[in-house]
Amino acid sequence: MKFLNGLKIKRETRTFYSFTGLWIVMFIFLNVIPMVYSFYLSLTNFDGMTAPRFIGFKNYLRLLHDYRFLDSLKHTLTFTAFNIIATLTVSFLLATLLNKEIKGKGFFRSVLFLPYAVPIIATVFIWKTVLNRESGFLNMVLGMIHSNLSLNLLVTVPMASLISMFVWQIGGSLIIFLAGLQNISRDLIEAAEIDGASQLCMLRKITIPIMSPIILYQAVVGIMQSFSVIVQPILLTSSPGAAFTAFLNQQPPYQNYFTLIYAFQQAFTNQSFGNGMAAIWYMFAVMAILSFIFLRVTMRYVYYEYE
Repeated sequence: MKFLNGLKIKRETRTFYSFTGLWIVMFIFLNVIPMVYSFYLSLTNFDGMTAPRFIGFKNYLRLLHDYRFLDSLKHTLTFTAFNIIATLTVSFLLATLLNKEIKGKGFFRSVLFLPYAVPIIATVFIWKTVLNRESGFLNMVLGMIHSNLSLNLLVTVPMASLISMFVWQIGGSLIIFLAGLQNISRDLIEAAEIDGASQLCMLRKITIPIMSPIILYQAVVGIMQSFSVIVQPILLTSSPGAAFTAFLNQQPPYQNYFTLIYAFQQAFTNQSFGNGMAAIWYMFAVMAILSFIFLRVTMRYVYYEYE
């Protein structure tokens, strides 16, 4: 019997590696090795031309006294917090509404999901068209209300403009929330209705607790995605045809100057790959610590049905 069990385990092991072997190899070559090499570069003074020279943790210490790096990290954290709150709140509320029996809900689901499928470049172009001061749709509507009413949101509130663009693309979160809401047992809802519970009470006592694992997942993914934003703030606030120049010449608005932009410019503008990689590893450490703290703090409020 032990011999047969051993053969079964070996066969299952071979089957496992036959399906995952290629992925493991690609993961090592495309993720693990580049990460190790980037950490090595962060400990050198590599300029992209000459051979890297090991200087220890001087790049990390230098960044602690660089106000541009510290400001970029502060802006990244601020954007992450407000972006997660805005996108999760709006997508969850819309999913709750679309989960009800209303006419045309299939149409509304399609319309709300459509922006999520639009490429980044097209999304930025659409949003710049909406918020443009001279010919934007928003200012055109405001002009109908009052002739002197005009807003330059891309300049006055660039971070809010950026967050509004991400809120417009909540289709992915919306679909995930809808899938979770449709798995809530109708027996619980009907029992609560029989007991006279209001819609708000059912939302607080039934819907949110059952949906808490999905909300937690969406929040953690949102943290990682918010930290990796780099293209949108550059394209959204740059003049037509000057996006690449803005990337290299540090032209994004002060509020939208994020850590990833700082790292890119340090590496490819200032030819200081060591500083750029050190900034990336600082960002990775902050993101990992935030995710860990967030998971530890919120875990006590997360309800798992099998527990």
